[in-house]
Amino acid sequence: MKEEEMKVYLRLHGEMTDRFTKIKEHMGLKNDTEVLRSLINWYWRNYRDELRPSLEHYNLKPDGVMILDRDLNKVIQIHFKPDTIFCEQCGNPTCKHIEFALSIPKVREILEKRAKRGQGSSTTS
Repeated sequence: MKEEEMKVYLRLHGEMTDRFTKIKEHMGLKNDTEVLRSLINWYWRNYRDELRPSLEHYNLKPDGVMILDRDLNKVIQIHFKPDTIFCEQCGNPTCKHIEFALSIPKVREILEKRAKRGQGSSTTS
């Protein structure tokens, strides 16, 4: 993963300055930047599950994709059929799982290749 740098400029006035100073002293930190880093890490440890997306790409195969649905606490299988895409959980070709699956570039790539193969392999009598 590419490491990016972010510069944050913070101006506090009045009561917010007092609160920041008390937090900094309580944490035993000298540097304002370390206070922000510590607070970000604390927040991430306590709330990261709430910050993660409810749907996540789990696994990909030529015949389907698996989607982790955190709301259901379940891995959902999406099948690539010759003429449709099918969600095992919802039982239909249009649902949030399929919509999410189609947003994954690798899934679109597989489906485009399958569509091209299907067009090239058809014969007329």
